[in-house]
Amino acid sequence: MKHQTLRIIAYSLWILAWLMLIIGIGFTIVMGMAAATVIARVAFVLGGLVVNAFIAASLLAASRLIYLLIDMGEDLSEIRQNLKEK
Repeated sequence: MKHQTLRIIAYSLWILAWLMLIIGIGFTIVMGMAAATVIARVAFVLGGLVVNAFIAASLLAASRLIYLLIDMGEDLSEIRQNLKEK
């Protein structure tokens, strides 16, 4: 199977994105509870959730981009092979 290493990297990024999201939400809740004032709690929770969402979305996008590039390469090689046959 061609591009097996890229598929492993893309799948690893997908797993990492979900792990970062779960761990980040847990960490955000802990930091929010440990804050001294109500304003600090709200800021920690909202800021943490926004940052976690951005990180997870970036990792998921990178994973899907790798899959897209692999699919494009396979499609282009198939088109090239069909053109050679004609």
